Amino acid sequence: MNKSILVFILVGLLIIAGIFSSTQYYKFKRQTRELQEIKSQYQELQESYKSEYEKLNSKFDYLSKQYSELEIQYLRIEYRTDLMENVLPVDKNVLQDTEWLLQYWKDAYEAKPGPWQTVREFRDEEELKLWLSQDNTDSNEYIVNQFDCDDFAKLLQARAYADGYVMSVALVTQGENDWHFDNGCFIGNKFYYIDPQNDRYWMRCQID
Repeated sequence: MNKSILVFILVGLLIIAGIFSSTQYYKFKRQTRELQEIKSQYQELQESYKSEYEKLNSKFDYLSKQYSELEIQYLRIEYRTDLMENVLPVDKNVLQDTEWLLQYWKDAYEAKPGPWQTVREFRDEEELKLWLSQDNTDSNEYIVNQFDCDDFAKLLQARAYADGYVMSVALVTQGENDWHFDNGCFIGNKFYYIDPQNDRYWMRCQID
């Protein structure tokens, strides 16, 4: 074969190889750039999805709690309706007393602390005053021999315990046959009486 022809063929092959390599290189660069764009879009979508997921998850938890509470209320209403359809007028007082007992023991159960909970005394009078203003024990109706002073005191004690406070039930005597149940608590080295029927409180004595 003529030497010049051979050189021409080799040069042609080198040119073709160069063109092919250049084409592959630019193709690789383009694909790399596209891959980076896809990764960037994926990260943006992932962040957006994460934020939306947290919002939806929080909303789901809230609605689940609301649903559970509504379900409990529905069962109470259904139970009361069944009772009212079959109760005689003379039994209405018994029904009211039973409903109160159910509510009382519900509060007592909710006041039972878990192993992670602790109770403490009120820091000062201001904290006691604030807590009493938020509690509605005093809004209950006084019913002789059904929901009277000892029931008010026990309910206030249970609700204080549920919120993490130490509170006792105190029997206050005013005469041989004259007595009344209040609540008691320590604030520092002072002991306070609390009337659960009207949220009035006063210092009874100083310990030290």
